[in-house]
Amino acid sequence: MLVSAILVAILAIISQWWFFAPATRCMTYPLTTGLLVGIAMGNPMLGMLAGANIQLVYLGWINTGGVMPSNTMVAGIYGTALTILSGANPKLAVTFAIPFSLLGLLMVQIYQTINSFWVHKADKALENEKIEQIRFLNYVPSFIISAIVYGIPAFLLVLLGKNWATGMVKIIPQNLTIALEVVGGIMPALGIAMLLNYLGKRSLVPYFFIGFFLTAYLKLEIMAVAIFSALIAYLIFEATKQKKVAKVQKKTVRRLTLNNRTGENIQSESGSLGDNGTTEISAADYKVKLTKSDLIKTWLWEQSDEATYNYERLQALGLTNMMIHSIKKLYPNDRQKQAQELKKYMVFFNTEPHMIGPVIHGIALSMEEARANGAAVTADDINGVRTGLMGPAAGIGDTVQQGIIFPILASIGCSMALEHNFLGPIFFTVIFEILIYSIGYWMFMYGYKKGKKSVLSILKSGILDKVTNAFSIVGLMVVGTMAATRVTIQSPLIWRVGQSTIKLQSILNKLAPGILPLAITCLVWYLLKKKVNATWIIVGIFVVGILFSYLGIFGIK
Repeated sequence: MLVSAILVAILAIISQWWFFAPATRCMTYPLTTGLLVGIAMGNPMLGMLAGANIQLVYLGWINTGGVMPSNTMVAGIYGTALTILSGANPKLAVTFAIPFSLLGLLMVQIYQTINSFWVHKADKALENEKIEQIRFLNYVPSFIISAIVYGIPAFLLVLLGKNWATGMVKIIPQNLTIALEVVGGIMPALGIAMLLNYLGKRSLVPYFFIGFFLTAYLKLEIMAVAIFSALIAYLIFEATKQKKVAKVQKKTVRRLTLNNRTGENIQSESGSLGDNGTTEISAADYKVKLTKSDLIKTWLWEQSDEATYNYERLQALGLTNMMIHSIKKLYPNDRQKQAQELKKYMVFFNTEPHMIGPVIHGIALSMEEARANGAAVTADDINGVRTGLMGPAAGIGDTVQQGIIFPILASIGCSMALEHNFLGPIFFTVIFEILIYSIGYWMFMYGYKKGKKSVLSILKSGILDKVTNAFSIVGLMVVGTMAATRVTIQSPLIWRVGQSTIKLQSILNKLAPGILPLAITCLVWYLLKKKVNATWIIVGIFVVGILFSYLGIFGIK
């Protein structure tokens, strides 16, 4: 058990200490961590089933703007560990996980508050031209805090918790155990409703019901619905895509230079005049240039931009760490200049970091290269562009990644996992990461090559809205399938009238298969639209689930 405790503690640490995003991104998701905790504790099947059940609750919990509505990392790792320790039915994993997720919010507050201290240490290090300290401050202190806040409790839970966990399960009355399973059967409705609240444009909502009834009536599997919905989305995308009115004039220079006064883009082949009559420097005449290798290294360093995520400046320290390699290349053998240039990145910054956000850093690199070669680019110009693109990139990135790509892949992965297929979490983790980091790498390079003006033209073109709508159609139909299959509630209520027996569930089935799960999901969705806090909805699900189970109104399929 000692080895298991150590392994689970490591998982808990890196679930919050985001030292390298490709290794840590999916550690925030119970579907991934459930299997890993199960392997660490010698019961991968139970771990996977527990993680999948927990993940269903959190399909729609989207972290935006540095705000975390619930700690899914703690829910997944601690909830799965407790399920395995107690040997409980994996459907009970949800009831173990939710209290941990709420406790995890306090853990996040402690972690990100303490991390603010290292930002001030980094300011002082740059003042003293101690650039190497930035790397240390970005990784080591946050690792120690994560180990204390997340790792030690997880270690103690696994090492010492088996006896009281099994004892706790044994003392729970059988009726209460059944009632808690009913709660677990209702709880996925919350995750599904949160996605509907996020994706549910009025014009697209019917696709949710199409997905639901395709499964309820035709018994289609989730993969079949996903393929069917993707084809529908493609046809709609093609039908609504605007034809190009005129060809875009080809531009000869692909990197960014800035006008001395106005900060407007001047794209020129060589020696063109800016709006103020000053001569701009062509990219072809740069004396100091970043190579493809330099760009790749900077992109890799960018994957650590949230290692010391903190309340005061969020990603600032990580992005300063990201720029060290390129700044050293642009200003060789001048530590004072290197430190001075890095200071501009120690300001508040926050955007979606993995998929769309990297375009901002590519643009910043293009501007840094122009600045190092004598172009009229100021530190304010660079931070003005970064700040201006921060919001749009976050809005698009969070919507597409967390609100569309994640729920589609997680829904498929959960369905596979709950059918005892180990490919479920593997499929989700691998495909999800390939998608977001391939796009992120391309966006980073695109930002460097094209500069601000071309990126803004894409954001304003409307094509992203059409792509988002197409993905939303797929997401809504897949989520509809999840509502039909994973809200596992039925009614065992029976009336006896003379010699006849009337079963409520039979009546409901004749009205429409799955109408009870659909009604519950729509009710939760309605409450969310009325701004009822999700925590109160969770409390309500516990109360109603337990009460209706004891009254014989609700049962599990």
